Amino acid sequence: MARSRSGTSVASLLKMRSLGSLGFAAVVAFYVAWPLYAGYDIKSSLDGHNVEALNARVDFASVRTSLKPSVTAKVDKVVSDALRKTGTVGGAIADRFKAQVMPRIVDGVLATLVTPEMMIRIHASGRSLKEALDGLVFERASQTQGIGGGLMIVSGDETQAGRSRIEEIAGALGIDSKKALGGAGAQDAAGGAAGTAVLPAKSGPLPKYGLGNIKHFSLNGPLGLSIGVSRDAAGRKPEVTADLSFVDGSWKLTGLTPED
Repeated sequence: MARSRSGTSVASLLKMRSLGSLGFAAVVAFYVAWPLYAGYDIKSSLDGHNVEALNARVDFASVRTSLKPSVTAKVDKVVSDALRKTGTVGGAIADRFKAQVMPRIVDGVLATLVTPEMMIRIHASGRSLKEALDGLVFERASQTQGIGGGLMIVSGDETQAGRSRIEEIAGALGIDSKKALGGAGAQDAAGGAAGTAVLPAKSGPLPKYGLGNIKHFSLNGPLGLSIGVSRDAAGRKPEVTADLSFVDGSWKLTGLTPED
C-alpha cells in the first residue's frame, strides 16, 4: 500500500512538472517568440518595400495617436522660435496664432509621417525616427520662404478646398505674416533645415538589426509589450520605444515614441 501511494505521488509530481514546463513554454512563446517574429516580419516588410504586409502588422491609427505628443512638442518649438525671432512671443495674438496654426501642422506631419510608404523611406534612408520627424516638421512648418511665406498646411483628411495658408490665418487674426514669420528669420529658427530634403540617405552601410539592438523589453499590460530599440547595438540607450499589442489575433505595432 505504501509503495502504491509513493508511486502515485511521484507520478503526480512529474505530471505537475510537465504541465508547468508546458505552461512556461507557452508563456515564452506568446510574450517573446511571437512578438520577436512580428518584429522580424515588420523589418522584412520594410526591407522588401511590402506595403500590404506593413498594413497587416502595423496599426497606423494607433501609431499616429502615440506620436502626436512628440509631434506637437516639436511643432510648438518651431512656431515659438519663429515668433521669438520677430518679438511676437506670448500674448493673445501669439496664442491665437499658435492655436490656429499648430493643429494643422501637426495633422499634416502625422498624415505624412505615419504611412507604410514613409516608414519604408525612413528605413531605407538609414535615419532614425527622430531625425525623420525633425526634418518633416521643419519641412512642413517653414519651407525656404519661412513659416508665413507660402507653406500650405493640410490635415490628413482635408480636400483641396479645405486648405488654408498660414498667412491667411495670420491675416484673419490681424497679423502681418510677411513681417512676423517670413524670410530668413524663420529659416534660421529651423536651424537652416527649411526647404531641404526630408530624408537624405546617410553615407555608409545601413544598420543591421538583431537581439543586441533591443535595449529594454517589458510588459505593457496583459496584452502589450514595450521594446526599446537602438540602431547601434553597442549603444546603451534606445532611440525609439516600440509598443506591440496583441490585437485581432496577432501582435501588431501600435505605438512609437522617439527618445530625446
